[in-house]
Amino acid sequence: MKKALITGVYGQDGSYLAELLKENGYEIHGAVQENFSSNSIKIKEYLNTNNVVNFEHIVDLNDYSSLKNILIKINPDEIYHMAAIHVSSESGRNSINNETQLFNKNVNATLNILSICSEYLKNVKIVTAGSCLIFDNSKTLIQDETTVYASSSMYGLAKITELNLVQYFRSKGLHASTAILYNHESSRRKDTFVTKKIIKNLVAIKQNQLESFTLGSIGISKDWGYAKDYAYAMYLMCKQDFSKDYIISSGKLNSINNFIELTAKYLEIKDWKKHIVINDTIITRKIDTTLFGDCTLAKKELGWNDSSTSLDEIIEIMIKNELNNSLI
Repeated sequence: MKKALITGVYGQDGSYLAELLKENGYEIHGAVQENFSSNSIKIKEYLNTNNVVNFEHIVDLNDYSSLKNILIKINPDEIYHMAAIHVSSESGRNSINNETQLFNKNVNATLNILSICSEYLKNVKIVTAGSCLIFDNSKTLIQDETTVYASSSMYGLAKITELNLVQYFRSKGLHASTAILYNHESSRRKDTFVTKKIIKNLVAIKQNQLESFTLGSIGISKDWGYAKDYAYAMYLMCKQDFSKDYIISSGKLNSINNFIELTAKYLEIKDWKKHIVINDTIITRKIDTTLFGDCTLAKKELGWNDSSTSLDEIIEIMIKNELNNSLI
């Protein structure tokens, strides 16, 4: 039985990976922090009902010695590094101190995993979760694996550094890859992310539990995919003989306005505009570049389908789960 270690196993991406790997006969180990968010608690309870995670390891990924001991003890065949400190664009203002901590903790966690594996677990295969925010200041119309990294956000800068670390250790012989993930949504998103915020509030309006809610700009276009499909792409990356970084994106752009319209149509809310208050000041991360990924390489080399689940289907899934209080 193959063993997989997933950091952030009770997050959106980690939980879908855990289910996928379990279905494929893996023994699942989750590396988790001591204190869970309310969202992680819900996901953990959901996974526990299906006995998805075999072993849970509480560890600080920034503690090299403790992490080394756990990794050597588990001796996993594959590691999926999904854990990260990040914030949505509408989740509140961040101080310089908080952003510095975000950068340091994210980079150090990735560095620790890579350096430990490079020294003690040379045969392990590693996939780390990257971000399209490495391109948020690239001033490009569409991005692929050859696009020069340029970011104006601390999170994006951290992800650039982590990607460079992956490439460095790969040059030393480690099977390490970065999945450069564009926006990917599901019912397991935190409520602060705009898609979940829209779904949750429009469902509440439909049920006469809410009159209105506030959003930032709704004219912004996003490259939205389904988190479950993106988990499958990362699984495929670990199956390759040679490691490489891949852009994982939907290949389609949709505005937030369109996302709202599709949601309102499904819920049969006719005049949705009267329920939404626009306040541009709540957007903490304003991006000049439209983040639109070209995933041709992943389709060609991984055999991955970028359009497995359409935006209409994602919205339908999220609405049904919100109505049923489910996390499928």
